[in-house]
Amino acid sequence: MADITCDCDGKIDKFIDIHGVKNALPLHELKNDEEYYPGVFPVGAYQETLGDLHNLPGDMNVVSIRVDEDGDYSFVREIEGDSVADVLAYVEYDPKQMIVEFRKTAEEAIRKGLITPQERRKIMSAYEAGLRGDTYFER
Repeated sequence: MADITCDCDGKIDKFIDIHGVKNALPLHELKNDEEYYPGVFPVGAYQETLGDLHNLPGDMNVVSIRVDEDGDYSFVREIEGDSVADVLAYVEYDPKQMIVEFRKTAEEAIRKGLITPQERRKIMSAYEAGLRGDTYFER
C-alpha cells in the first residue's frame, strides 16, 4: 500500500480498488504455513520531508501484528512514536522550561484579572497534556 497524498492527518482510512472505496483494506487469501507481511509505505518528496522533521510531525506509533491460521491476532511489537515534547527537544527547545515560562504567563494573567485560578489550572493541564501528546491528530 502506498500513500502519495500531501495530507498529514496521520491516518489512512479509505482504500480504493476497481470496485470503489472501502473502509477496510481488502487482502488476498493467505497461504498456509507462509508468513504474511502487509506493508505501508508513504512515498514521495513530502513524506521524505516529514522524515527529516521539516514540519515537525515526528515518528508515528508503529504496531506489528501477527495473524495465525485461525484468524486470531497478537501484537508482536509496539513502538511508541514521538511526543510533542520529544520533537521540540530535537530542535533544541526545553519542554520543562517551556512549562515554567507558560506558568509564569498564566500567573501574570491571574494577577491582571484576565483569568481565574481555576482557569489557570485547566489551561496548564491542557498545555502539559499537549506536550505529552502525539504530534499527529488526536481526539
